[in-house]
Amino acid sequence: MEGLSFQPIFSADGLVLEYAVAGPRHTWRRHIPGRPAHLAREAFAFFRSFHEHIPFTLDCGGDLSSIGWSAAELCASSGLVLDGTELLANPNPAQEERFGVDAAYPARLVTFHAPPVSHLHARSHLFSRYAEFKVGLRIRLTPTVARGGPSAHGALQVTGLHIKAPPDFSEFSSLRSRFIELVQQAEVAKLPLLVSDVNHAHDLHWMRVFPDLRILGSVLSPPMGASSLKALLALGGDNWRTFRVGARYP
Repeated sequence: MEGLSFQPIFSADGLVLEYAVAGPRHTWRRHIPGRPAHLAREAFAFFRSFHEHIPFTLDCGGDLSSIGWSAAELCASSGLVLDGTELLANPNPAQEERFGVDAAYPARLVTFHAPPVSHLHARSHLFSRYAEFKVGLRIRLTPTVARGGPSAHGALQVTGLHIKAPPDFSEFSSLRSRFIELVQQAEVAKLPLLVSDVNHAHDLHWMRVFPDLRILGSVLSPPMGASSLKALLALGGDNWRTFRVGARYP
């Protein structure tokens, strides 16, 4: 896997729920033609090598700031195709030997991040008020039927919220209050909340009073390479969700 990094996303009690996937750091800030589809192919190939399908969040890379966040635009900008319930990463016959036919992966297991766009969720304007937490939406591509047959783009379904934790935010009463309000808004909207950039132990400790949070950050696990994650997953076999922070393994 050419430079892919993987970082576990944990529940508040330390259970692995999914993985965040990103490309090399030097590609994050500039658009490279074909790069998003290449990253998707790499991620699909890696996770397909395990017997149990594993959900993950994919950083497509590239410049997505100008798209209107429709399913068709997301697919076009990222080189993706929705074939029934399978997500394909720009199918290319020349790559079949390396990535497998169509480099497919179940679409229900792949999550993307989007800004709080109003037409994607009715409460987006409320979430946008919490600028200090950089609130965004978590979305998936879901099948639809158009003109009597399956659409190649499907539809976008909002499945949760993602935010970034300001450093040491739990030390400030005003930020703690704002965070609690945001958690309550997410609960009303029935959108699971993923908190990323959790890099300080005191922030993590304070947040654990909220049992439904998903947490991503170096305080729990730094990003790891493909070989490291492969070894980690091999410890638990197919029961990859049983991994918990602090647990002992042979």
